[in-house]
Amino acid sequence: MQEMEALSQIWQLLHQFQPIESYDKKLTELMTAIAPKQPAAATAGTTSAPPNAASPAPPTTDEKPEEILEKALAELNELVGMENIKEEVKTLTNFLKVQKIRAERGLAQTPVSLHSVFGGPPGTGKTTVARLISRIFKGLGFLKKGHLIETDRSGLVAGYIGQTAKKVDDLVQTALDGVLFIDEAYALVPRDSSGSRDFGQEAVDTLLKRMEDYRDRLVVIVAGYTDEMENFVESNPGLKSRFNRYYFFNDYEPQELLQIYEKMASKSHFHLTDGARQRLLAVLNALYDERDRTFGNGRLVRNLFEKTLEKQANRLAVSPMNLTDEELTTLTEDDIPAPASASGTLHWRTQASSPGSSGSVSGDDGEKAIAQLEAALTTRLQETLNASQLQVQVRQRESTLSVLVSAPETPASDAVMAALQPYLATVLPDGMQQVVVYGRSLQDDVPTWSTDFPL
Repeated sequence: MQEMEALSQIWQLLHQFQPIESYDKKLTELMTAIAPKQPAAATAGTTSAPPNAASPAPPTTDEKPEEILEKALAELNELVGMENIKEEVKTLTNFLKVQKIRAERGLAQTPVSLHSVFGGPPGTGKTTVARLISRIFKGLGFLKKGHLIETDRSGLVAGYIGQTAKKVDDLVQTALDGVLFIDEAYALVPRDSSGSRDFGQEAVDTLLKRMEDYRDRLVVIVAGYTDEMENFVESNPGLKSRFNRYYFFNDYEPQELLQIYEKMASKSHFHLTDGARQRLLAVLNALYDERDRTFGNGRLVRNLFEKTLEKQANRLAVSPMNLTDEELTTLTEDDIPAPASASGTLHWRTQASSPGSSGSVSGDDGEKAIAQLEAALTTRLQETLNASQLQVQVRQRESTLSVLVSAPETPASDAVMAALQPYLATVLPDGMQQVVVYGRSLQDDVPTWSTDFPL
């Protein structure tokens, strides 16, 4: 029925006298006739889910357990470095395979705890390995789902009495038949809570109970800096008895960082020229030499890669017309964020030079001189550039001085160099033959620009 015809009949109906039953029936038919047609998907007899409803479960995979295991082990082998981790995971895998065979034949099994401690600096692949281990356990039949639930203190601890246990219980329920991964787990039991009540211990106590209750359905992996994690486990007999499997992750070496960088580049359809590769390796060597416990490893490489792409974009934007695919996918020496010849540190800590750190001035007098220089340059730049949040850090290595200028937004190189001239030359330590000035945002690990200061 056409809409205009239906509307005409409705008008006539409203001006006719007839029994109410007939009126209702006819009006319903006419209103149905002119109602907008709904897409088939929306009229399948279901209502839309409320905004806060849980997401539907992922579709089940048709992969066989042995296929899941084979793929997970292959991905583990493809990871850069971490040979010690690969060997330990393979050893555990072989042990569990034999245990499974013994169980199938009715032989006695050796009790084994799968709960693990991952110790090491950030960016070393701990979460990635945890995800692979969860799939390995599924492939071996020790976990039904083999999914990974990631959390930290904020996901476990509440600010009110009685709420922490509920948060832990809810999270454990989502992780059942899989792996619960707790990053920076040592934060659950802070060394100094300043006398205030901290509910982290309640979270630990609840977690230990649930680990016992669901010992056949839950694997827990706790992760963080090695020393802090060892202290965390030693602080509680319950933790010590349940976590007796340790994996130690080390900093990536420069060649490994280069491999990670090139994998990122290849995945995004970029490639390095030989000059860019050499320059990048020099930068990575400098970063590695100056590393401390906060060294970003893989995260730092990603930051460096993103800065490289920004520099490449700036270079290509000068003449964007008629760019070839080769030009768009090639990273050159000029695109690497820091100079290969820089002998000053490129990894900058948030505090002043630490005694005994590689490349820093040794002795109290040297450290005092550097601290005074940092203070003088900070004051100079803050006043000249009218930037109260600007920070200056100085590192000296032999006859080279490196000056890092950081601000909420990356400071302009021209403005910084103009503010430093000729003042910097008058306050330099004796014997300086090269001064390199770097600039970056406070949110970045790697400087965005660098300039040689004329002496």
